[in-house]
Amino acid sequence: MTKLFFYLGVLLASLISLTANGQTDDFEKDIEKLLSINGSSAAYDMAFDQMVAQFKMMKPDAPDSIWKQVRTEVFDKEIVVLNKQLIPIYKNHLTHNDVKGLIKFYESPLGKKLTVAISAITKESMQIAQTWGMGLGQKLTGFLTEKGY
Repeated sequence: MTKLFFYLGVLLASLISLTANGQTDDFEKDIEKLLSINGSSAAYDMAFDQMVAQFKMMKPDAPDSIWKQVRTEVFDKEIVVLNKQLIPIYKNHLTHNDVKGLIKFYESPLGKKLTVAISAITKESMQIAQTWGMGLGQKLTGFLTEKGY
């Protein structure tokens, strides 16, 4: 009889574990979906373009075809790795229902509009922030000089 309860307990624990893993897999799949529709790809594209511009200055003899290869054979694969590393962060800060709600938002007309606009918004914001940061740096330098530092 004790063995029966033991085996039932092990079976129950296994079923709970399998159910939890299934929920985790669904949660992770939904995070992957969120990352694919939330405008992250536009930010990745912008980062890639900036990196390529820097590398083109260092490697001016490299043909355009090599940068296309870099995109498909290196960068795109590394984005998959990055997204896998981001999943635990999303899981730590959002519930599965939160992620489902965000997916619903990004699939809505307003969410799609934001996804399209976010790239331009980010680019323009970065330009303003860079100018602002340089001005702030000058003000901080002036303030510290005025205080004798």
